[in-house]
Amino acid sequence: MSQNLLHKNIKELFLPGVLNSYSIIFFMNNRFLAVVLMLTTFLNFYAGLSGLLAVVFTLLIGKSLNLDQTSLKSGVYSFNALLTGIGMGTFFDPGVVYFSLLIVATILCLFISVALSGWLGKYNLPHLSIPFVISLWFILLPASHFENLGLTQRNIYWMNEIYAVGGNSLLRIFQSIDSMHIHKMLDIYLRSLSSIFFQSNLVAGILIAIALLISSRIFFSLSVIAFLSAYFFAQFTGSDTASLTYYNIGANYMMVAFAIGGFFIIPSKRSYLWTIILVPVTSLVLLSFYKLLGYVQLPVFSLPFSFVTILFIYFLQHRSKSGSLVLTPYQNYSPEINLYTYHNNKSRFERFYYKVLCLPFWGEWTVSQGYNGEYTHLGEWANAIDFLIKDQNNSTFRTKGDKCEDYYCYNKPVTAVANGIVESVIDNIADNEIGSVNTENNWGNTVIINHYNGIYSQLSHLKKGSVKVKPGDYVQTGDLLATCGNSGRSPEPHLHFQIQTLAAVGNKTIKYPISYYYKKHDNKTELQQFKIPEEGKTFSNINVNKLLHDSFNILPNAEIEFKYINSKGKEESVLWTSHTDAYNNKYLSCEQTGAIAYYVCDNFMFYFTTFYGNKNSLLYYFFISAYKIFFSTEEKTEITDNIPLNYIRINKFRIWMNDFVAPFYSFLKANYKSANFIPENKIEEKYIEINTQANLTLPGKNYSVIQSKIIVGENGIQQLNFNFGKIFIQATCIK
Repeated sequence: MSQNLLHKNIKELFLPGVLNSYSIIFFMNNRFLAVVLMLTTFLNFYAGLSGLLAVVFTLLIGKSLNLDQTSLKSGVYSFNALLTGIGMGTFFDPGVVYFSLLIVATILCLFISVALSGWLGKYNLPHLSIPFVISLWFILLPASHFENLGLTQRNIYWMNEIYAVGGNSLLRIFQSIDSMHIHKMLDIYLRSLSSIFFQSNLVAGILIAIALLISSRIFFSLSVIAFLSAYFFAQFTGSDTASLTYYNIGANYMMVAFAIGGFFIIPSKRSYLWTIILVPVTSLVLLSFYKLLGYVQLPVFSLPFSFVTILFIYFLQHRSKSGSLVLTPYQNYSPEINLYTYHNNKSRFERFYYKVLCLPFWGEWTVSQGYNGEYTHLGEWANAIDFLIKDQNNSTFRTKGDKCEDYYCYNKPVTAVANGIVESVIDNIADNEIGSVNTENNWGNTVIINHYNGIYSQLSHLKKGSVKVKPGDYVQTGDLLATCGNSGRSPEPHLHFQIQTLAAVGNKTIKYPISYYYKKHDNKTELQQFKIPEEGKTFSNINVNKLLHDSFNILPNAEIEFKYINSKGKEESVLWTSHTDAYNNKYLSCEQTGAIAYYVCDNFMFYFTTFYGNKNSLLYYFFISAYKIFFSTEEKTEITDNIPLNYIRINKFRIWMNDFVAPFYSFLKANYKSANFIPENKIEEKYIEINTQANLTLPGKNYSVIQSKIIVGENGIQQLNFNFGKIFIQATCIK
C-alpha cells in the first residue's frame, strides 16, 4: 500500500471510524465526546487498549471484505467490538492467548453486527448492543476451558493501573477525586456513567458527565432523569440490589433514556415522560433476565436496554398516527439537531410530499365553488374546484349573458398543471345552452393527465373541438390543452379541476394543494405556497423570471468559482462543484473547505436544505443568504422562512440554555427573509438584486445575524455581499 493511499485510508476511514465507534455508544457522532470517552477507557489501560484494537481490527476486516464504507465510518459495525474489547480487558489478564481470543471475539462480533443489522434493518429496527452481549457471552461461557486465559483482579484494584501509568503523583490525584465527600445520589450518578465502560470511579464519571454536557444538553438532562427515575423506583419498590448497581443504571436505564428520549424519537415532553415510564419497565426486564441468566452464571450486561428499546420502537411503528411521539425521520446523531431540523422541516418541507402543481389557466380567475361545495362537490367528489372569470362588478358575463360567448371564461385557454402524459381525452360533447345541463355526460369534454406516482389531474367542461392533445402526448407545465367551455353538467361556462389517484374520468377526488400562486384580495396580492384556493377569492399564476431561474437552477457537475478578500485581508478564491448523491439529492461542495450544502430547485423556488462543514466558509454565508429564493420580480413579494438553530452562529450560553428547554419550549428562533427587486436605473438591463436577512429572535428582542445582497446578471450570479457582525465580504463570481 503506497504512503498516499495509507494516508487517505487513515483520514477518510480509520480516523472517523475509530472516533465514531466511541461517540456512537452515546448515540452521537461527536469528535470531542469521542476523544474524552477514548481517554476514559484508558483509565483501565488494558481495557482501553483492547477496545481500541478491537475497533481497528473491525475496520480492517470490514474494509478488506468490502463492507459499506459509509457504515464503517459511522461506527455502527465497530462500536459493539469496542464494548467487547473493553469488557474482555476488564475481566481477563493480557497475554498471547488473550489477544488471540480478542481477535476471534472481534470477528464474531462483526459477523453478528452485520447479520443483525441486515435482519432487524428490514423492519427499520436497530441492533443496538446485542452483538456485544452475545460476543462477550461466547467468551465468558467457555473461559474456564482456556487454561492459559486468566481472570484479572485489575477491575477490583484499578488504582494499580493508574500507578503504572503515572506513579504516586497521578495516583494521589485520582485517589483524592475518587474519595471526595459528595452527596450519595451524585456519587451513584457519576459512577453509573463510568460503569458504561466497566469502571466504577468518580474520575471517569466526571469526565463523561462534562463531555456529555458539552456535547448534548438534552442527553445530559436525560441521563439525570433516567438516574432519578431508577433510583426512586428502586427505593419505592425495595427491589433487589441487582436492579440498582452502577452498571445497570448506566448501561440500561441511562441508555434507554438516550435512545427513547432523544435519539430514535424527536425530543419532546412526551419522549421525556416515556423515558420516566420505561425505566421501571426496564427494571422489571432486567430483574427477570438477571434471574434467568443467573442459572448459567452470565451477566445481563446491556441486554435489557436493547430489549426494551427495540420492543418500544417496534410498537411505535404500528400506530395509525404518530401523534406527538414522533420517530426520528432522518438521523443527525445529535438530539438537538434532530429536534431543530424536525420542527423546521415539518412546516418547510411539507412541500416535498406533493408534486409542484400550477393553476390550470392564464390570467386571473375566481373560485366559484371550492372544496366541499354547495352544489356538486360532495361526497367522493368533494375535493374539486370550479374556476371562472369575473369583472370589476363581480359579473361573470358581458351584455345579457344568455349565450356562452358572453361569458368571460368561455373559450379561454386551459393549461397543464404539471408535466405528464395525456391519459384520456373527450372532445365531442356539445356545449350546453345557458341554464341547461347534460346529465348523461356529466363531466363533458375532459382531459386527464398522468403526472406519475399515482397523481392524475382532470380538467372538465371544456369546449367541444378545442382539445389540442391526444392520449400518449407528453405535456409540460403551462402547455395549452384546450379552451374553457360549457359541456356536461354545467349550466354556464366554467372550468372544473380535480386531482385523483386513478386514470378513469370522474374518479374519487383527493385533497391536493397548488404549489405557488397569487391570491388577490382587498387590492392586495399575496403569494400562496402549497395551499388550496378558497371559494370566492381570485387567483393567478406566477410569471417566473427566467434570469433568476437559470441562475439558481444549478445543474449537476456545474462549477462556480468566487474570489474575495477574507476577514484577514487576504485575497482568496473558492471553487464550488455541484453533485448528486445516491438518492439523487443535489449539493454544492467546496473544494477548499470541504463544506457541503444541499439544495432543491423547482420551477419557482430555490431552497437550501442542509449544511455540513465549516461555518466560516463562503459556502456557509451563501447557504444562509440564499436560504430561500423566489424566482419572480413581478410582485414585490417578501419571502420568509425559519432556519434551524443549529445552522446559526449563536452565543454558546444562549443556545445551551435553549437546548435544555427546547423539548418543551424554544425561546430562540431564527428567521429568514428575502426580496427581489430591479433598481430603477437598471430596468432595461438584465440586473436583479436579492436582499436577504437572517435574524435571531428572543422574547422581546431581535438580532440581525447576516445581511446580504446577491446580484444576478446575464451570466448568472455575479456578486455576493455578506455582512456578518464585524465581518464584511464581497465575493465576485469569476466562473
